[in-house]
Amino acid sequence: MEMGHRPQCSDECREALRRLGALLDGELGEVTQAKLEHHLAECEPCTDRRDFEEGFRELVRRGCTDQAPPHLRARILSQLDETVTG
Repeated sequence: MEMGHRPQCSDECREALRRLGALLDGELGEVTQAKLEHHLAECEPCTDRRDFEEGFRELVRRGCTDQAPPHLRARILSQLDETVTG
């Protein structure tokens, strides 16, 4: 069996995994978040994936302690502003 393949994976699981990043980033609306959390409460494979993603994000967060120099930050923010305002 190939890694990551779950024969019992339903459409609901696929949708939950697709939205997992948005959940962890706090980007879901209340209703969507509640539905996803309900699914996670009942689906061990999806919960395991969420736990893995949370752990991975924490490792990255701890490993990325360097700050960008102020001039780089200013340049990035300026380019973002130009992109948004056109």
